[in-house]
Amino acid sequence: MSDDHTPSALERISSPWLVRLSRVPRWLFLIALGSILFAGLFLDNALGGVLLLVLALFLAWLASLGWSHVSPVGRVLRLLTVGLLVYVAVDKFR
Repeated sequence: MSDDHTPSALERISSPWLVRLSRVPRWLFLIALGSILFAGLFLDNALGGVLLLVLALFLAWLASLGWSHVSPVGRVLRLLTVGLLVYVAVDKFR
């Protein structure tokens, strides 16, 4: 089985950013994402909504990069995760 995958425009544009992210220590990356998530959830104002939308956009970006390599169940779970974050974020603006 050969790998004849031609990178998409999104993959080409994302490549330098993914290289930079791969250089960040994993523990620091997880703490940063967790901090954004918890701050977004606990702030009951527009700032909380903005933080959750930023997180949702980041996760949607990562999900789109791996979309073709994920099973249908994995795709549904990724959509639900991003959708739930967007729902909670929009609710923060009310």
